[in-house]
Amino acid sequence: MLHTVHFLCPVNVSTVTVLQDQCLKALSNGATSINLHMSSSGGETTAGFTAYNFLKSLPVPVTTHNISNVESIANVIFMAGSARKANPMSRFLLHPLHWGFNGQVDHSRLTEWSSCLNDDFKRFINIMELETKGVKTSEEWGQIITSATVASPSHAAEMGMITDIAPATLADSAMNWWVCC
Repeated sequence: MLHTVHFLCPVNVSTVTVLQDQCLKALSNGATSINLHMSSSGGETTAGFTAYNFLKSLPVPVTTHNISNVESIANVIFMAGSARKANPMSRFLLHPLHWGFNGQVDHSRLTEWSSCLNDDFKRFINIMELETKGVKTSEEWGQIITSATVASPSHAAEMGMITDIAPATLADSAMNWWVCC
């Protein structure tokens, strides 16, 4: 039985926690597959990697569907789908990761954060290369991301990010679950 989870939020600990909860509720209500309809401007890198790993751990197939915009770290979540689709008028934004700083920071902490940000960038690239089955090399994905690339569905298909360009539908969905911001 197909269930659809709607994620139309920024990526943060709260929204990813609700995403996990809704997916688990879908499973306990008989879901044998999950559609994840997404539109997100991105957000916190840690939450994005957490959502990716959680979705990959589910015991049922997950199809991700870009219904409008998938941007920044939301691309990592999107790539967790075993099938990945995009609405014809949707877009993807791949750009360098960034963190905001509040207050003062000492040299050691800044060095630590720089190392973590570099590691997140490598993880982003590794996920893109892995999930697209090597259509682009790590170096090519690094260039695509650092160039702040806006990709149409056809461009995303060429890069191996999506498997189909099609309007999202709820026709076969037995239940719908919402991640509210």
